[in-house]
Amino acid sequence: MKTTTQRTRQWTRGPKPPWPIEVDLHLHTTCSDGVLTPTELVERLATTSLKIVAITDHDSTDGIDETLECAASISDIKIIPGIELGTEEGISDVHVLGYFIDYNDRELQITLKSFREDRVVAARCTVEKLATLGIDVSWRRVQELANGAVGRPHIARAMVERGYVEDVPEAFDRYLGSNGVANIPRKKLSPSDGLEIIHRAGGVGVVAHPRTVQRLGTMVKKMAGDGLAGIEVYAEKYGDRERSRYMSLANRFDLVKCGGSDYHAFGTDNEVIPGSSGPPEDTPRLLLEKARLRHGERVGFVPKGLE
Repeated sequence: MKTTTQRTRQWTRGPKPPWPIEVDLHLHTTCSDGVLTPTELVERLATTSLKIVAITDHDSTDGIDETLECAASISDIKIIPGIELGTEEGISDVHVLGYFIDYNDRELQITLKSFREDRVVAARCTVEKLATLGIDVSWRRVQELANGAVGRPHIARAMVERGYVEDVPEAFDRYLGSNGVANIPRKKLSPSDGLEIIHRAGGVGVVAHPRTVQRLGTMVKKMAGDGLAGIEVYAEKYGDRERSRYMSLANRFDLVKCGGSDYHAFGTDNEVIPGSSGPPEDTPRLLLEKARLRHGERVGFVPKGLE
């Protein structure tokens, strides 16, 4: 029997930045858990005010080449190759964004392949766990929705299709998130390990969506000692109080104030749309300065025009 929970999720719309929105450093494609292909995403971005963006799929750089090719042919948007790694410290999940990475690095690709294989195993176990709770989700349908790298968002979308939940956020709140009844824990990196992987690939690391991080101050202090370059500050879901806290941490530890939409194209009511919020236009340059301080001329990949 299908069950649908009608709920209204409250979220804070942050103040609109006083600068033109030309930078978005947090975007996803179908190469992880986004809905748009790399080409479709670039076509969407080309209709906005954005000029510099980063593709940051989870544990995958498979969409970078297509994104670069499409951007070169249809727009003048500069693409920063990126990644989003899931890490864990104690009770807290910490997602780490990597920028300017050498996405063809062999060691990096071996590591990412291992992460994606672990995701598939966990996803399969999650579907089996849901079945014991009376939620019948087809593994084949999950694979179809993923069309590649399988993750929890694809399970969530399958649950929405079957009417078990109203939308993807509800699926995570009730079933798939860290406190969800069907959550299947998997071995994760420490934040320090995540930063090391990014640094080995010639990039720099940034704390993603800090609102989800437990003991944030302690975590940022430790990661700053490991070479953290920035923290997300500018996102539409951050109100004045949150933004002030993240800015204070950035100032305290000399971190670049980053941000982006974390866009997946889920189509939910509370999804932040690219071009509606983002960091100042000099943010990519400041991150690149951090990368050059760490790597010199061995920065992984620098888009033309940012050199």
